[in-house]
Amino acid sequence: MVVFCSTGLACGRGSAPAMPGGWTWIDIPGMGCDDGSGTGIAVDQLPGSSELFVYFMGGGACWDASTCFVLNTSVHGPYGKAQWDASGAPTITPVLDRARATNPFRNASYVFIPYCTGDLHAGNNVAAYDVLGPRPFAHVGRRNVEALLPRLLATWPALTRVVIAGSSAGGYGATLNYDLLRRAYPDAQVALVDDAGPLLEGDGIPADHRAAWYANWHLGDVVDPLCADCRGDLSRLYPALVAKYPQDRMALLTSLQDQTIRTYFLILLGIDFEQRLRALVTDRLAPTATFRTFAIPGESHTLLGGVNTITSGGLTLEAWLGRMLTGDPGWATVGL
Repeated sequence: MVVFCSTGLACGRGSAPAMPGGWTWIDIPGMGCDDGSGTGIAVDQLPGSSELFVYFMGGGACWDASTCFVLNTSVHGPYGKAQWDASGAPTITPVLDRARATNPFRNASYVFIPYCTGDLHAGNNVAAYDVLGPRPFAHVGRRNVEALLPRLLATWPALTRVVIAGSSAGGYGATLNYDLLRRAYPDAQVALVDDAGPLLEGDGIPADHRAAWYANWHLGDVVDPLCADCRGDLSRLYPALVAKYPQDRMALLTSLQDQTIRTYFLILLGIDFEQRLRALVTDRLAPTATFRTFAIPGESHTLLGGVNTITSGGLTLEAWLGRMLTGDPGWATVGL
């Protein structure tokens, strides 16, 4: 027997009735923020659609007492209905605009996963940081996705297409949770859109950062089953995903000298970041048959917000993503 929540999203297995048009906030038991408060998701369900677009929210990252409590380099909880309502939710990004006929995602139902755990949506640990005494910080982004997954399957048990996307920290989250969500829909066409979340090679992500992520987020719980040698080089996750899902198209969207990402990774000069980015594409992405890059010049951060206006290689990002989803054999890396 399937029990349906008052929102219309199924509480158990089975399919749910279509929800009213527009966005609906849904609290999900088991999902939480850094401060121990509960959270959930926002859904805009399109009746009759067999497509799903899952979007991971961005908002920085933190991994120790300094970054989490002093510098506050990540967004914090709470994040519930009040925060969703205050965010101007319906205009998150043009990729969630069904009114535009050129939007390649217009025929999908939308799921928005908020971010309030500081761990690139990949944590599985409640850390204790010493800030005038021990203070807990719930890095539980991965647990949130695991708690959400049965509800997704209950509402959408069979889909023809799933796009897993995110921007900034959400771009990393989309990549790090891709395998988990992909396994849930083995018969669907599934694609990854990582907007401004490059896993640079080797110490492009500083060794101290990576060590803290594994220690304080328990990142190994997510990455090790896919890529045992990723602890020394997280960029190896990309070819590992391609090897496991060779039929899936995957995309990295980035500016060549992204100031936000290079600041987090302590890369002072834009040209140094660009060199590392080009090496990532050359060594890890270009050799695959299905992972491509959309790059633009400059230092801007995130591209999906300008999906219908940003261009590279003579294409708008929107048109490029459309070619990705339709299986166009001419779909290729641009801007590099």
